[in-house]
Amino acid sequence: MGTDEIIRNRAIVSKLLIFEMITVMLTGFIVYILSSLEFTYSVILGGFAYILPNAIFAKLSLKISATNSSNILIWLYVGEAVKIATTIVFFALSFLLFEMLNFGLMILTYGLVLLVNLIGLSIFVNK
Repeated sequence: MGTDEIIRNRAIVSKLLIFEMITVMLTGFIVYILSSLEFTYSVILGGFAYILPNAIFAKLSLKISATNSSNILIWLYVGEAVKIATTIVFFALSFLLFEMLNFGLMILTYGLVLLVNLIGLSIFVNK
């Protein structure tokens, strides 16, 4: 993977992360209008439990300094490990710091953002 490809992939990932953030904020706003603040916190935290670790993964895996295949593979493994650990810590801290959270709604929103990620990837990569 050359430097030009890394820069192109960074642009795609940036668009995708913005698309995911807009989706989470819009969903949170709709839930706030239709329901309670507890559900809104659950939706926003569930969405950001996917977005923030994904952003860290993208930052680590798309390093310009990693231009040969062994460096790219190392940074992919490091990025994935950090992403998994960050997701676990984010969920744990969410339940420790916010007493009134709906676990099912958090997981549902996490899955929604995962689905938005897959759809967004297919849209942005095929352009």
